[in-house]
Amino acid sequence: MDKKTGTSRAPSRLGAMVLVALAAFVLVLAAACNPGAGPSAIPTVTPLLTTGVRGLVLAGPTCPVERPGASPCIRSVSGATLLALDSARHEVGRAVSDTTGAYFLRLPPGTYEMVPQPVEGLMIAPAESTVIVPDGAPAQFNPQYDAGIR
Repeated sequence: MDKKTGTSRAPSRLGAMVLVALAAFVLVLAAACNPGAGPSAIPTVTPLLTTGVRGLVLAGPTCPVERPGASPCIRSVSGATLLALDSARHEVGRAVSDTTGAYFLRLPPGTYEMVPQPVEGLMIAPAESTVIVPDGAPAQFNPQYDAGIR
């Protein structure tokens, strides 16, 4: 007991119980991060997947006559849905283009069939295309919808 303050220097029983409860919580949390492991296991961290397919979704032509030397008559398409299918033609991912027409679909390395879905107001969706996603970098796929202007 401290004679000046009248308080105990030893940790209170309540404080000790709080510390034990906190330690137990940390052990439970660590076990939840690494199922099947004991309380002494260190949780593993899965790195973010940086491979996949990225690109820009475009539509064209957007003007009746394209003149030599002029900007191409194309525009970006927002809200276009692109499906990624595996070799069994099961959907393994999908992306929707943003307001600039850009998209990124995280996928592990492999071969995929990219299937652009119809977009309201555009006549023809691009054909399915096989894309090979390499290890360590995204593949590029830039589908172009037919706007129907001739």
